Order: sequence, then structure tokens, then C-alpha cells
Amino acid sequence: MTNATDVPHFPWIGSAFRHINASRGSDVLDFSHAGLFGRNRWNVPGEPTLYLAGDVGVAIAEWGRQFPSTYPDATIHPAQRDMFRLHLRLGTVVDIRSSETLRSLHAVHQADDFRDMNIARALAASLRRMPHVQAMLVPSIAFLDDLSRWNLVVFLEKMPRATASWITRVDRVGPLTWSPDAGTR
Repeated sequence: MTNATDVPHFPWIGSAFRHINASRGSDVLDFSHAGLFGRNRWNVPGEPTLYLAGDVGVAIAEWGRQFPSTYPDATIHPAQRDMFRLHLRLGTVVDIRSSETLRSLHAVHQADDFRDMNIARALAASLRRMPHVQAMLVPSIAFLDDLSRWNLVVFLEKMPRATASWITRVDRVGPLTWSPDAGTR
């Protein structure tokens, strides 16, 4: 097994985007449902995993990939999300968009390989087992041709319960709405 110190890693300070169901009135920092969706690419259901988008366009594209399966009534009712920018400070992040990182993990994958959920989950599982790795930067599946478009995948079991120690600020960016009659206006 590769040692975490052999894998290129770095502290990460930056911001990323999260959207949540607007109709539930949830708290953006409530992670009780994080990692439960059965089709998450970088975790098996039940592993507490937070997905954050590198920019609003990535957040929108990744949300759009869920239509219509996750939103079967979206053709009748609008689907609404609240978008937030989270400012974060993480101690150990691994960037798997980097070929150097993949070599150090003895993984010979290209970004396109991450379309295969089993490959993505296996790589994430190996990083999750490394004691100090808290998160990974991954290519957005919606933009595999542009590795500058990313998602931040946070292993919540590695993070302090007190979110204020690693989420330094939260800004509401605005609503996202998909309306079935949007194309008729």
C-alpha cells in the first residue's frame, strides 16, 4: 500500500460551491445526507462524503447530470436549489487530476477512466484509508476535457465535527431553478 507521505499532497485554502434542496429549508452545513446517494462517483453509499464544485458552472453541470432520474417530476414542477460558496481551510488534499499523483498511487488512469464508477470509488477508497488525507481534487465528470474544472471531495469522517474549524465562511450565492416551461418563454 502506498504511504500517504509518498503521495503529493498539500494544504488547501479556497472556496467551492454547494447547492442544497431549496424546499427543505436545510442548513448548508448539515451534512447528514452527504454520501448517501447511490450513484455518487467517489464514495459508496453511506461513506460520509461532501462534494463541492470548483465554480458555479461545474455545480450547474453536475446538478444537470441528475435529470431526470433524481427529479422524475421535473417535467411538471420546477426543481429548485439554493447555491452557497463555502470558504475552506483543509490540511491535506490530494489532487488526482495530476499525472504525478496518479503515478505515485500506482494508478495509470486518465481522466476519462473516471467515468467508470468502480475505478473512481477504488481510487477514493485507497486515499480514504490514508490517515491524514482529508480530501481530493477530482476532475468534474461534466468537463473531462478541461481539468481546470474540478470538484473537491471531502472525507467527512476525517474532518472535525466543529465545521467552523475548517469552513471559515459561507456566502449565499443565489437560487438555481429549472422550470419545465423555461424553454417556452
